[in-house]
Amino acid sequence: MLTLLFVCSSNRTRSPLAAALFHQFAKEGGLAEWQVDSAGLHAQHGAAIADPVRTILAERGLEPLRVGVQELSAKLVKSSELILCMTHDQEREIKKKFVSARNKTKTLLSILREDKDVFDPNKQDLERYRACVAMMEPALHELVERLK
Repeated sequence: MLTLLFVCSSNRTRSPLAAALFHQFAKEGGLAEWQVDSAGLHAQHGAAIADPVRTILAERGLEPLRVGVQELSAKLVKSSELILCMTHDQEREIKKKFVSARNKTKTLLSILREDKDVFDPNKQDLERYRACVAMMEPALHELVERLK
């Protein structure tokens, strides 16, 4: 089984959204061999996924892949074939902190050949979370197509 890991800062907003959406798109696209997970560079032990994330996923008939957050670890990096982060700063931090991540880490929007970061909707209204999802969705769909 191949593992795809989505990473953001806290593992409360962007990475759990991306993971759950990609999981659904991959299932619909017949990519059964991919396992999906998410983590945060600075996840706080005991924190939960943000409520708006649950709301947006529920609107689509989905649930988060995990209830709590997890911090990015060497074990997660090593076991992942591809690591997609939300910002260029996160990409640099991951590659600096984990040597084994250097050849398998990129930003999510680089899938679309875009040199932009996915903004963090944390502590903003539900519409900002929806805008974040709208920003990520084309890259997630494209990723499914490329992995087929």
